[in-house]
Amino acid sequence: MVTKPNFLLEYAIDSLLKTFNQERKPVMKKAHFFKLMNLLDTRLKNQEVDIGLPGYWYKYGFYIEINHLNSVLPREFSKFYVINDTFIVPPLNPRKKYEILDEIKNKIDSTIRSLWQQFGLKPGYGAAVKKKSYEINAPYKFNSIFQEYIDIVNRTETGFISKKETLEPVLDKLLPEFPDKAFFELYDTYLEWDDTTRLCLDLLSGKKEEELIKELEELFWETFSKGVRIRHNQNIPDPEIIKRWKIEYEYEIPRTHKHIENIRNSLLLDKYKSSGKDEILVKQLMKKAYQMSAEAN
Repeated sequence: MVTKPNFLLEYAIDSLLKTFNQERKPVMKKAHFFKLMNLLDTRLKNQEVDIGLPGYWYKYGFYIEINHLNSVLPREFSKFYVINDTFIVPPLNPRKKYEILDEIKNKIDSTIRSLWQQFGLKPGYGAAVKKKSYEINAPYKFNSIFQEYIDIVNRTETGFISKKETLEPVLDKLLPEFPDKAFFELYDTYLEWDDTTRLCLDLLSGKKEEELIKELEELFWETFSKGVRIRHNQNIPDPEIIKRWKIEYEYEIPRTHKHIENIRNSLLLDKYKSSGKDEILVKQLMKKAYQMSAEAN
């Protein structure tokens, strides 16, 4: 557990929020704050300044738990910086003096000014910050491509373009980029997810297709993201937190795999009458085919 308050991090947060929001209006959403802090942290580390920012990569990029900030900062973040549990604002009474070297302060302030010049609460700045955060720090290319996949899944299709036409090319891009060496324990589940998603695109259409594709996307991405945060986190205030994450992830994998399998079996049952013979052999051949495809790419 943290015993020493992090005044350097407090100064970095205060300086960023004051620069981006001098009038303390509820304009900066938490997600945008998380991504800005990720960019600030990265740029400062490149200048050999480590502000000790706690966080991890999760479903939608770099994420900071407010209770972790509560644990490491001199004053409670949720009480002094958060409005309506949604917006991040500068504190009412910022600290007047920080015991921080002027050289460090200058690096922090100049880096924040460059962030302001680049983004500065311009229209759509949140999406731009997220994109830049992904470009610089995404743990795997797979993560970035999957964000594209999520956007298409959530999009309401218009005209004559089907979900199958828009999603299959992205599924093809994802396949060779899955980090199977880092996530060997999830590889079979990923292949099952990919195959079931393609089957859904082949057999269904309309609202039922959209609902099932969305369910499959959320099911796999939730589990994969729980594995990512174990491998890509920093300055988590309590090591027991990571232990709990590992237990949760290990418990989740077989449940997710079974859920996907059930969806696949239900699709096949609705469309085909199968004897069930050679099912294991077929799965093994499909897995081998995927592996050969990934190696070829």
